[in-house]
Amino acid sequence: MPESVKAREAVEREVRELERLCAELEKSLVGAEWEAASDAIAQSRRVTHAFLNAMESATAVRDEAFDAAVYARMRRVFDIRQDQLQRLEAFRAGVGEKLASFARWKTFARSIGAKKARAKHSVGLDSRR
Repeated sequence: MPESVKAREAVEREVRELERLCAELEKSLVGAEWEAASDAIAQSRRVTHAFLNAMESATAVRDEAFDAAVYARMRRVFDIRQDQLQRLEAFRAGVGEKLASFARWKTFARSIGAKKARAKHSVGLDSRR
């Protein structure tokens, strides 16, 4: 197999892997599987570097049509990843607002003497107090 074909196939393989990882990350985000999402993001970083290396290795055998096709696919990957990032940032902001709200309620409860109240775990049906 000629080197030009191998170089182009390496680029194609990395683009395909990035597309697959976008789909995997989407599935993880929708399912709120945060470890899988983190793994997909980490793998995406590795594959992005491999893609850049493959593009550099294929410099001598790339033409305008090849670059245009790769650019179109990578633009789609970029757009998908940007959408995922925006949704993650919105989710993070929502969680931050909820945590801030919990902190305000906790401060309020302490200010009215809630620290003297019995702990929830000591109150219940089995309690003899």
